Amino acid sequence: MKKLIFAVILASFSFAFNWNSIVGVFKKTVNTLSYTIETSGINPRVYEFDTQGYPRMHCVVVFRDDPKTSPAMQCIETKPEYIKMNEKLK
Repeated sequence: MKKLIFAVILASFSFAFNWNSIVGVFKKTVNTLSYTIETSGINPRVYEFDTQGYPRMHCVVVFRDDPKTSPAMQCIETKPEYIKMNEKLK
């Protein structure tokens, strides 16, 4: 009986992990620009992207190597002429 309970628990954890993997395959990927900024002591990673729900918003996210700090995110509304220029670059 203990083996059956263990098998059911193991199967449920396995299914939960696989479900997240399966669902992640069907999500849309957004093109991002990523780079590292060279600074003294820490090297933050920067990601830039345009939002999909409101394409005039351009967001920048900064991740630091310090585990005690949270990422910083700033989104700004871009001008329509910049959107046209970005579409030509694609």
